[in-house]
Amino acid sequence: MGTTMGEVLRAESCIVADTKWTTVRMIPELSFVSPSTKQPLTKAPDGSALLGGPGERYPLIEGMPQLLVHSGQAQASGESQAYYRDRASEYDRGIEALFAMLLANEEQTRREMFAELDLRQDSRVLEIGCGTCRDTIHLLDMPIDIFAGDLSLEMLLTGQDRLRRAAKDTSRLQLFCADVMHLPFADEFFDAVYHFGGLNLFPDHKKALEEITRVVKPNGRVVVGDEGIAPWLANSQFANILENSNPLFRHRAPLDCLPVAARQVTCRWILSGSFYLISFVKGEGEPPLDLDVEFPGRRGGSHRTRYFGKLEGVSPELRGRVLDAAAAEGLSVTAWLERTLGRATRNVARDGVDD
Repeated sequence: MGTTMGEVLRAESCIVADTKWTTVRMIPELSFVSPSTKQPLTKAPDGSALLGGPGERYPLIEGMPQLLVHSGQAQASGESQAYYRDRASEYDRGIEALFAMLLANEEQTRREMFAELDLRQDSRVLEIGCGTCRDTIHLLDMPIDIFAGDLSLEMLLTGQDRLRRAAKDTSRLQLFCADVMHLPFADEFFDAVYHFGGLNLFPDHKKALEEITRVVKPNGRVVVGDEGIAPWLANSQFANILENSNPLFRHRAPLDCLPVAARQVTCRWILSGSFYLISFVKGEGEPPLDLDVEFPGRRGGSHRTRYFGKLEGVSPELRGRVLDAAAAEGLSVTAWLERTLGRATRNVARDGVDD
């Protein structure tokens, strides 16, 4: 196993400058699929759009595909996005004020969050809700492929301008406009997914987290976070002051919305306990169990017999008689039932009579 990007980020020098990290790989032009059908897209002959099935045409604006289905288009033009649509240029000043009032170093905080992604060289990473690319600009310091998307074209254009002014090499970056509820990527396309600062506005947390998990490879990592006062700070003056200015701080970490495939789940609070940060690894389905391990004691049996082997219509009196009979012979209920049924079956086979 090589050095992880998490270990690199935790080192004193967070900017990757060593020549072993300087290989350049362009992102494949057609990495997107239809957000509706998940079928591959093709590029229009004139290069102005990506094309899918009948009626599917996704325009390219400043090189950024607009991959919104109708529900995403409605949300992008809805009230919850009005602030970002009309005041994208002011968003950055608000973020700067946020970190200043919380007495936090923005770059250091963001890099500490990236470390939880546990990235390696050439990892393919999805950043959801990239906004004006305040995270993206730092992710570009790593030798990874980045797909950074947002629901708001205005935010993306502001972010694109930020990257241009910073003279960042964007050969391994693809910006795009899409709805987190309908991500335009095939299953298991990414090594990791990152999102910070917008989860509270998603219309359906459970569906969004399921969709995010869908596009991550098995054993890939998901890191998401947003405003949400730590439980031990609820009703403190600190919490009341923040919630007075921004009601989004009243949100709580949506741990109950994580998919059943989530493994190694952690939830911590950062920025003085004002933001939650959830991290998990994608597993396969529900956690495994050995259903056939036998339990000691009077009841006995296993999870398989206890859960899948329940008898219907057994009276309390009959149940009590079975428990007493099994105890008298020093057997678990399961062992007694199996022995008794075995004897009855052998008797029937021998005598041809059902006693």
